[in-house]
Amino acid sequence: MTTVDLPITYNKKTTGHAPDPRDNYFIQLPGRRQVNIYNDQTGESRTATLEWTSLSQRVQIDGSLDEDHPLFYRTLSGGCGGGAYNSQYSPAWVMYLWRVRDPQSPQGCWSFNWRTAVGKVVDAEVLETSIAYDLVVPPPYQMRAGTYRGSITYSMGAGADFDFGNDVSALSGNSLTVNFVLDVRHAFIFEFPPGSDRAVLEPKGGWSAWLAGGKAPTKLYRDLPFRLWSTGPFKVYKLCQHYTDVRCGIVNDNGHQVPVEVALSLPPGMHYQGRPIEHLALPSGRAAALQFESSMPTLNRPGQLHFEVGRADVPGMLAYSGSTYTGQVTVVFDAEL
Repeated sequence: MTTVDLPITYNKKTTGHAPDPRDNYFIQLPGRRQVNIYNDQTGESRTATLEWTSLSQRVQIDGSLDEDHPLFYRTLSGGCGGGAYNSQYSPAWVMYLWRVRDPQSPQGCWSFNWRTAVGKVVDAEVLETSIAYDLVVPPPYQMRAGTYRGSITYSMGAGADFDFGNDVSALSGNSLTVNFVLDVRHAFIFEFPPGSDRAVLEPKGGWSAWLAGGKAPTKLYRDLPFRLWSTGPFKVYKLCQHYTDVRCGIVNDNGHQVPVEVALSLPPGMHYQGRPIEHLALPSGRAAALQFESSMPTLNRPGQLHFEVGRADVPGMLAYSGSTYTGQVTVVFDAEL
């Protein structure tokens, strides 16, 4: 339960054993509301849901605590259940906590002192107001990291969102604005085993079959495993030392260059445009980065980076048998969306 103090004070006349609940000590809280929250950097909007679940006030009177206070020797009715009470005799005040039975669509709550004379009018002064709430936000793993802000305004007064019944005076205002600030942070770790800064491309099973006079390999490849921890969306792209169209290249001492396809596989729970991420080719440059979304937190799950020289380019490399092809590829995992 999360609580907040509200700047709500007022005076209220209560009538002992009044047939109209609004003439007793009465409160009607607003029901469930939606509030839009916006990312400070991107302007991205998300919708949160707000409910008020409990209410606490400190209420003081000039009369007798035992005989006059509407919250002492109380009879509580309507949409609230009693939670806890504290009181003092001089000056006579009661601090109460009421639980809202149906926060989605709350009913009015009212209380009176069964020892108060029928029809007796008592002046009550509300000195403090606190409230407990539930704020339901979208799953954080579907939200970009950053600060989100939003606000919601309620009306106050007879028949308003916050309704305190009849004979209310000196109300602190006719509206209440509640501001929200949410800080979304994500765990984001890629863990590669030692030696992953070097990917040696080979045929399946190595070169021994070809060196022994077997068939020429149809592709050269290397898969680099990693472990992923991620609780939110992120982007991925690559940068190349040598570019061959939009792909990275590797080149030998003779200047012969061939393209290398760089692809990525991610564990279930991550997706791109609603589809699983399996051998997905990575674009070059930040402007072309792919954005991956989360459908659940990913914690210590396996993935792979794939490097491959395809069938069409292997024969050209075999013509330079014994030479070494090299090139640097940088894969950028960017959580700063």
